[in-house]
Amino acid sequence: MKFRLKVVLCMVCLVSLLFGGGSCALISLSFQSALEREQTAARASYDLLLRTLQLVGQAEDWKRPQAVSRGLEQLAGQDTFTWSALRLSAGDSHLYQKGEAAQSFLELEVAADQYAMTAFRHGEQHYLQLTGQVMTVAGQRLVLSAAYDITSIYQTRQQQLSAYGKIFAGLLVICAGLSYSAAWVLTRPLDKLSRTARALAAGDLTCRANIQTGDEIGQLAQEFDAMAARQEAHVAALTATMEGQDRFIHSFTHELKTPMTSILGYADLLRRGTLSPEDQANAANYIFSEGKRLERLSLKLMDLFFVQRQEELPLVPVSPADLLRELTAPLEPALAEQNIRLIPSLEEGQCLLEPDLFRSLALNLLDNSRKALENGGEITLTCAMIEGGCVLSVRDNGRGIPPEALAHLTEAFYRVDKSRARAQGGAGLGLTLCDRIVKAHGGSLTIESAPGQGTLVTACLEGGRP
Repeated sequence: MKFRLKVVLCMVCLVSLLFGGGSCALISLSFQSALEREQTAARASYDLLLRTLQLVGQAEDWKRPQAVSRGLEQLAGQDTFTWSALRLSAGDSHLYQKGEAAQSFLELEVAADQYAMTAFRHGEQHYLQLTGQVMTVAGQRLVLSAAYDITSIYQTRQQQLSAYGKIFAGLLVICAGLSYSAAWVLTRPLDKLSRTARALAAGDLTCRANIQTGDEIGQLAQEFDAMAARQEAHVAALTATMEGQDRFIHSFTHELKTPMTSILGYADLLRRGTLSPEDQANAANYIFSEGKRLERLSLKLMDLFFVQRQEELPLVPVSPADLLRELTAPLEPALAEQNIRLIPSLEEGQCLLEPDLFRSLALNLLDNSRKALENGGEITLTCAMIEGGCVLSVRDNGRGIPPEALAHLTEAFYRVDKSRARAQGGAGLGLTLCDRIVKAHGGSLTIESAPGQGTLVTACLEGGRP
């Protein structure tokens, strides 16, 4: 059963219970009140009749029961008579009887100076019967029974019950219609939420409920949409990760294929012994260079693996300026041979770093700048202290990087110019490693470049300060 039908059923049951019980109680109280008024009026009328008979009997000094019967007959013939039936009895004999309802009188036992009252029915009419002892004449105890018509209050109650039944039936129909309409309006957001859930289950992760009702259902819908957004982002991240892994495997396989093919080819030639001594030396040199290239690739991969698996780096307080001076001192002669000028600007201070990874970061950034300066140039190395750590910047005035390549520079094995990078011994892992190192220090890596205007790489390391 749908929820809105349950709401309708509950509302109908509630209205039936409250309206039905209240109406029945009201009708019952009204009937009981009317019955009590009739009983009071009947007692008063009966008392009046008894006192009248007793006064007449005292005045005329009745000696025989028949005289009492005649007196009662005279009183019953007056226009003010309000009784539907009368009966005067002496023992088992009836001295006087008037009205058809007297045939249905009940035999009631009454004591002297008392009377009894009960209700009875004659045909379709309802009566109150009052029975009491009038007097004792000639040794006989005379009992008077009178019937008071109360059919009108029963008819009124029946009319009220009939009207109540019609009103109750109409009210139930109206209540069912209104409650269904209200339930439909209230549960319509749930239908939309259900359709959204089915769409998400079918794979449409962009579907949203977008319910703004301001109540609990609206709050539930907002939380559901937030959950769906998180799931979409999670799936997108997983998809991107899988695509990245596929690209990584493809690039890694490609990186291994070229040197391994060359090594196997030259090794086969050496194994055959058909080369001249000069060619043998060239083949051995080529095998050695390709082997070194594979060694550098494996070392970069090991560094990447280490940084990625290290949940919390063991950071120690060090001076980044001292580390950079130790690193650049042996590099300056080689840079000078390539007509490259290194300009350091190092601020003194200490911060929390992993020294070996910091050296690897700086060395990779300097190596990338060196490769960008084909005909010489300048490399500016800057280290500035900040509240949360330090900022390392490397700027060159080399050939620059195209805008479309900037977003892919930190991807593994990505190279802007594949032929030039491979000739220079690059594997496309340097900036990937730099990005991982910076993130491991709680920072971020930004790259700014334009073709022909050089490149600025900024690594913000926020591992803290001692």
